[in-house]
Amino acid sequence: MRSLLRSALFGRWPRLGLAVRTALAATLAWQIALWLPFGPADAYPYYAPLGAVVGSYTTVRSSTSNSVRAVAGIVVGALLALAVEQLLQPGLLVVPVLVFLATLLAGWRLLGDQRSWVLTAALFVLVVGAADPLDYVVAYTGLTLLGGAVAVIVNAALPEVPLARSSRALHRLADVSADQLEELAAGLRRDEPPSVQEWYDRTSSVEPVREAVRATSAETRESLRGNLRGHRHRGEVADQEVAAVVLTTLAARVEELTELLVEVQSLQDRALALEDVVRLPTAQALTSLAGAVRSYPRTPGEPAGLAPELADGLREDLQRLSAAVTAATHRTERDRQVAGAVVTLVRRCLGALRVDAGPDPEAVLPTPWRQPGAGPSSTGGAGRGRWSRWREFHRPAR
Repeated sequence: MRSLLRSALFGRWPRLGLAVRTALAATLAWQIALWLPFGPADAYPYYAPLGAVVGSYTTVRSSTSNSVRAVAGIVVGALLALAVEQLLQPGLLVVPVLVFLATLLAGWRLLGDQRSWVLTAALFVLVVGAADPLDYVVAYTGLTLLGGAVAVIVNAALPEVPLARSSRALHRLADVSADQLEELAAGLRRDEPPSVQEWYDRTSSVEPVREAVRATSAETRESLRGNLRGHRHRGEVADQEVAAVVLTTLAARVEELTELLVEVQSLQDRALALEDVVRLPTAQALTSLAGAVRSYPRTPGEPAGLAPELADGLREDLQRLSAAVTAATHRTERDRQVAGAVVTLVRRCLGALRVDAGPDPEAVLPTPWRQPGAGPSSTGGAGRGRWSRWREFHRPAR
């Protein structure tokens, strides 16, 4: 029950978990700083919770890397301020020279997103720590490092694997793709084909949703690194990885199908069109495909992939569509080719959904580099790496 409640709370409001961990880390860092028997810690204890806030991220790895980079940026800025203060007499030139040099050093690639700390630390040391710059630098860097270390420890003790967030993104992509297919089917069922503007009104942009799937998948993968309890979720993460590859590939096929139907089924171009005896079987196949797509990200614990009854229904509708295209009397050979292209695209959609189910006579499987387990390096050859990753995705969870 506690696990279910935690999943429900943090899954619905993913930032809630980060807020809880950040508040806890800042409180612990503040108390530790107050206990330290050092003068700089007594004078500047607030830099410890600041370091905890800086180091609080959604994953252990990002928390560690950003804490290290922030402290590195502070050290660079502090040393630069001490050097400029020693070389130049107090005066009008100190600030512009310091800002100029700190801005240049902030471009150091290794500092990443924490590069702004170079300029901030340099100005703080110059202005706030003017009375006792050495003690100030020790307190600033040391207490920030302390807070960052506390944040990393809290993240490691209370790790988060954003499965609920990535699951929502997958279901959203499936729903958007299914909605698009249903809109296409509705347009084909009309007695008179929609205009280009009407088709345009029926289309949805899949790219933002597809990008959200990529982002959440990357975040979920990263959350397992440095996570001492991450092995509990590796099976679920692997299932979501497969679903992400399947649905992003399928979304690309749906976009191709949308472009083709809009091109050949608009009032502006009646030279190319699906025959009436082909339109209704196409609409039925798209409706079945929409139902299959909408149900693809299965409930955790159920077998992965497409439900057998949905696959059978889609296969039967696809066979009827193929038979209708074959039997239709097409006005031109180009019309026949267009109808054949529609059938092929629907088969490719079925192939994307059935990529993990073995051979299917009605499906056209995605190219190997679009299959689950394939990485960017696998597009250039037929090495064994992508197949070993494919087997790893489908290895039963222990």
